[in-house]
Amino acid sequence: MTPLETVHAVTVHGLRRGEELDGAARLVLGGTGVQLEVDGPRPRTIVIALDALDGATWDGATLALHDADGDVLHVRGTPQLEGVARRLEAAVCDFPEQTLSLRGFGSERSAPGSDHDRWFDALLTARRVAEETRTVATQLRAFDAAALAAAAGAVCLAFAQERHPTPGPDQRALHAELEELAAPYLAALTQLQAAARAVTEGDVDRRFAGWRTWTAAVGRAFHAADDVWMAMVPVLCDSRGAGGRLWRRLLRRDGGA
Repeated sequence: MTPLETVHAVTVHGLRRGEELDGAARLVLGGTGVQLEVDGPRPRTIVIALDALDGATWDGATLALHDADGDVLHVRGTPQLEGVARRLEAAVCDFPEQTLSLRGFGSERSAPGSDHDRWFDALLTARRVAEETRTVATQLRAFDAAALAAAAGAVCLAFAQERHPTPGPDQRALHAELEELAAPYLAALTQLQAAARAVTEGDVDRRFAGWRTWTAAVGRAFHAADDVWMAMVPVLCDSRGAGGRLWRRLLRRDGGA
């Protein structure tokens, strides 16, 4: 495991691949995970990679390491293990890139003026905070689904008001069309909220596993926002919309002022 960052003299107790461990060991925290060099009649080295670590909890005396196979190792021996738990969370919660595979994000042909930046602003602000703070709690707070949905609604309304400053059927029709186009993104945010709730209300021993499920939901929200943006572009470039002209005329005929 390279590079080796810290080594701690500890005791370890628990099961690993059906084998009971109970004795002195050295815990090595490296760049790719946790290594335990276990002493005893059968010395051995146990490595738990970061992507195989489902949780790491500290209760004031014991660091519990939970791996993806369901094994749990209880490590004791030094108060510095609290710092190990924090460093493990920071290493696991390295927020993944979300925009590389998007079609519309950053594309010149899909960016009429500043509208592109305004549509993605709330998501990108959340991403920046998540990248800067590597704890589960702060990243969940950064991607508050209700706040993101409210921001999307405000942007849709602003787009309609800017294109039709006078309240009336044209403004309402454009706003309704933009809200309809935004529905898949709002649905993705609802799923994101559920994933966040599963982390905060779920088993703390499996928090990293829940965090990975949540980051996948974040990725789906980014893709949904990107798809919505691509659908909005023709509507925003022609304030009558790409396919809503007929029903806008019907709205006007029905007496909206």
